[in-house]
Order: sequence, then C-alpha cells, then structure tokens
Amino acid sequence: MGVKSGTPILEVKNLKTSFFTDEGEVKAVDGVSFSIEKGKTLGIVGESGCGKSITSLSIMRLLPQPAGKIVGGEIWFKGENLLEKSDKEFRHIRGKHISMIFQEPMTSLNPVFTVGDQIAETIRIHEKKSKKEAWEKAVEMLKLVGIPSPEKRARQYPFELSGGMRQRVMIAIALACSPELLIADEPTTALDVTIQAQILELMKKLQEELGTTIIMITHDLGVVAEMCDKVAVMYAGKVVEYADVYTLFENPKHPYTIGLLESLPRHDEDQEELAVIKGSVPSPFNMPKGCRFAPRCPHAKPMCFDHLPELQTMEDGNQVRCWIYTDKWDEQKEVATK
Repeated sequence: MGVKSGTPILEVKNLKTSFFTDEGEVKAVDGVSFSIEKGKTLGIVGESGCGKSITSLSIMRLLPQPAGKIVGGEIWFKGENLLEKSDKEFRHIRGKHISMIFQEPMTSLNPVFTVGDQIAETIRIHEKKSKKEAWEKAVEMLKLVGIPSPEKRARQYPFELSGGMRQRVMIAIALACSPELLIADEPTTALDVTIQAQILELMKKLQEELGTTIIMITHDLGVVAEMCDKVAVMYAGKVVEYADVYTLFENPKHPYTIGLLESLPRHDEDQEELAVIKGSVPSPFNMPKGCRFAPRCPHAKPMCFDHLPELQTMEDGNQVRCWIYTDKWDEQKEVATK
C-alpha cells in the first residue's frame, strides 16, 4: 500500500453522509469530493454547520450512532476503499495510519487516566510494545510536542494541565504511532492567540520531520493561509470552491468565498465596518432547490434558485460550483438584455 510522490494518499469521491432523525433525513455531507497528496496540507473551511467536521468524522468512521450513516460515495486511502473495510479491519487503521486531533481536548481526554497512560494505551494497541516500552515512548511523545518536564507531566491528569498543554497531549496521542494522515478538527479554537501560533508551528515542524499529510478543518482563514497547500470551501454540505491556497486568496471565484474573504478585518486599510454575508445558512431540513447559496448571493439570477450547478473545472485546474462560470450564465444575460 505504498504511495508514490505526487499521487493522492486520500481520495474522497462523492461522499454522502446523512443523519436520520424523527424530523426526517438531514444531508449533512452531500456529494463531497477532494483529494490530498502525501506530505501536503488540505484546508476544509466554511461556517459552522456546513459539514466540515462531519466529513472528517466520516473518514474516521466515528459518526454519532445510531443516527449518522454514510449513505454513498467512496473514501480511498493508499489505494483501498475504507468503506469496504469491516469495523475490526478499520480499528487497525484508525490511530495507526489515520489519526485525528479533536476540537475540544477536555471532552476527548479521559479524566480518570493520566495523560501518559492515555498515550501509552494507543502505542500498546497498535505497536505491540510492553507496558514499560509504551510508557517510555509516551514520555518521548510529550517531549516531542514541547511539553516541559515530560516525565512529571505524564503522571498528571487532564484537569491538572492548561488548555494549551491538553491540546499538545491530543497531538501527542494522534502522532504516537506516526500516522500517514492526520485530521485536525479546529485544533486551536479554544486557545489564546499566542498558544494558537505555537500549536500551528508545532504541527508544521512535525509535518516536516515526519512527512505527515494533514487535513485542517477550520473556519479561520488566517490558519488556512499559514498552513494549507489546497483548500476546499464548503457551504451547506457541498464543496463550492476547491483551489490551491494562493489562487483562493488572490483570485477567489465563488461569491461565498469572496464574501468570506471580504469579511476579514484588514490591517492595511481603514475599515469603518466589516463586510458581512447577508442572510443565514439554510435549514438542513429545508435546503434550497437550486444553488444553496442563492438566497444570500448578490449575483443570483432566477436559474440559480431553480437548478443546482455542478463543480466546474477551470483552466487552472481549480474548481467552482457557480452558474457564473458556465455558458448558461451568458445565455441568461442575453435573455435579460433583449
């Protein structure tokens, strides 16, 4: 299952994940596709509720049960479809080959075990080491993620550590078995700015040293600019733009991406007030018939409300889901001017 340089280590194809509730089916992820090459970083961005965390939990097969189900698509990792694996087979992949840093370390760490024991458990499960060897490696991992006095900290419980240290422990657990793919779900959300910068710097350093491929789930475009090679912008369960990071910031195409970038504070010019995207995200129980962004889009035409556009591949290889970039948009303009 080796991966040649330049070929995707992970390919997600037309992934569909739904939640089945008393009120009906919620299509949380609705036909999402992307790929990521070995050693690169992909950012998945969008507002809360757009489906980015559910995409990552689908890859990890950790959806809330019994409501959450993958109802369609494929997830290819190193040439094998993960959705064809049994639960037992996947347990050998999760934690060893693919790991995840969760959003909130206080709820992800077990309060009744020391942090050293929690790292050592992961090592024992996947690497068949003795208790002593696993403990020594756990201490080594704490040192690797920049925790001072690692021998002392390994014997402490999560509540005895600061938020930044708990997040470093989560990274240590995720990296304990040198996974090829690391999914980081909002890894710096609850941390202050200084600690955020340290955690991101640590992740970049570890990526360089270990060659890890990273998927960064975030709503922070500053993190994307600093960390990512490619970016998938999600809105209401669908990818609306998929581009390399430079193009996304220099020449964004989808009106939603443009709105996100315009709402960022600028330090190089006076801003009396920040731009906002008017309206709100549609209810998952009542999605628009056409383009899901149409009710909030300043450029929307009648066709946008009636028909959902496909992802268009542009000349530069980047993709955008918008009627503006199709022949039909020009036809609409001609009709409007007659």
